Amino acid sequence: MYLESSAGRPKVFRGRDGARSAPRARYDDDDDDESYDVKWRRRRIASLKEAPEILLDEVQDLFEPDYLQKRLYEQNPEAAYGAVFKLEGVVADVEVLPTFVGAWTAVAAEFSYEAPSERDVAYVLRAGIRNEVAIDDVFHWTRDWGEARQVSDRYAALVAERFDDLDILPRDGVEVWLRDLERENVPCAVVSKLPEKMLEGCLDQLNLTRYFGDRLVSADDERDRAQQAFLQAAVSLERQASRVVVFTDSVDDVISAHEAEMRAVGIMGASPAYELRVADLVIRDMEEMRLANIRKIFSDVEFDPVPELELLLEQKPIFSDVDDYDDDDEFYD
Repeated sequence: MYLESSAGRPKVFRGRDGARSAPRARYDDDDDDESYDVKWRRRRIASLKEAPEILLDEVQDLFEPDYLQKRLYEQNPEAAYGAVFKLEGVVADVEVLPTFVGAWTAVAAEFSYEAPSERDVAYVLRAGIRNEVAIDDVFHWTRDWGEARQVSDRYAALVAERFDDLDILPRDGVEVWLRDLERENVPCAVVSKLPEKMLEGCLDQLNLTRYFGDRLVSADDERDRAQQAFLQAAVSLERQASRVVVFTDSVDDVISAHEAEMRAVGIMGASPAYELRVADLVIRDMEEMRLANIRKIFSDVEFDPVPELELLLEQKPIFSDVDDYDDDDEFYD
């Protein structure tokens, strides 16, 4: 799920084995050959990914295309945009609810709590509620933050152990669409409620890892709202949020994408077409997607005009109508 650290509390980073580790962004690997601008941009991107709250304006300002980028985008307009895909229900048919219910039930038994209902767990997933908040406000297990964090850590470990329980099937047309986007240099990111290790495992099984690279937003990134997860994905794509399109089957995600000034494509399945009408485009599956759809979705979004260099016309000298005199004395007489 999307989780986020509370204000004022250091963010906890975890390795792929679930153990605590140092932050993923490191600043001691600077290349001496890099310019100051390149180093500054790389560090700014890393700091945004680590920030407890990503601000929309910061993403917009940081990735404002410069003169050269605008020129390149004139040659390849689609490359100016980025795409974010939800794993569950969009990239793959994978039912994660039973896995999460089983993990929460096991945690409840270990800590002598009452097992949560499937309805409560589904609500936590749908709303993107942090584990600690769910333990306190939804499951009503404990109000002690330290204990809630301990329970949350154990829950995360149990979820990671249940990867083999997932039944992962590819969605029709997804790989073809990803290949089309790759050909046009449109970067893609994926968001999921699963821990990063499980997310990587799903992409490996689907043979889709190369289309996303390290542009993954998972439960380990601790984003408590879909809007924040989408903004982190935009940072990974190095694109302005207003030039990113989100592919999702959730009405809530469509609304969250619009809150982040992104465009949204609704895929029918978990939600019927009439509920997805708030999306910029509604499709049955990825087989319906064409590059022309991307151009149409962003038809009202334009770059500021590239300034053209103008040649200054040489001004002609202005001559007086008074005749020139060779004799200065005669002139002053």
